[in-house]
Amino acid sequence: MSERERDNDPPMKPPSDQLEAELRRLQECNRARRSVDGFARAAAEGFLWAVLAGVCGKLLWDSARVPVFFYPLALLDLLLLWDAARSYTRARNDLRVEVEALRRLREVRSALGIDPPADQMRAVQP
Repeated sequence: MSERERDNDPPMKPPSDQLEAELRRLQECNRARRSVDGFARAAAEGFLWAVLAGVCGKLLWDSARVPVFFYPLALLDLLLLWDAARSYTRARNDLRVEVEALRRLREVRSALGIDPPADQMRAVQP
C-alpha cells in the first residue's frame, strides 16, 4: 500500500460494542458530580471561617484579657480555613476530571450516532 492510499483510508474506529461499554461507564462516571459537593463544602466552611474570625477578632478587641475560650475558637477557625482550602482544591481537581469525562462522553455519543457531531452542532447554533 502506498503512502497516498494510506492517507486516504478513514481512521480505524473501535467496534460499537466497545463504544457502548465505554458509553455506559462514562454515563455512570458523569452521574456523580463530586465537584459540586466539594465546592459547596468549601463555601460553607469559608463562610463559617469568616464568621468565626469575626467573633475571635471581636473577643480580642473588646476584652482586657484574652478569654480562655478564645484559643479553642482560634484553633477551630484555622482548621476551618485549612479544610475549606483543601476542599476547594480537591473540588477543582474533580471538576477537571469531570470535564474531561464529559468531553469523552460527547465524543462517544457522536461516534455511536446518538448525537450529531460537534462541528454540525456549532453550525446550527447562532
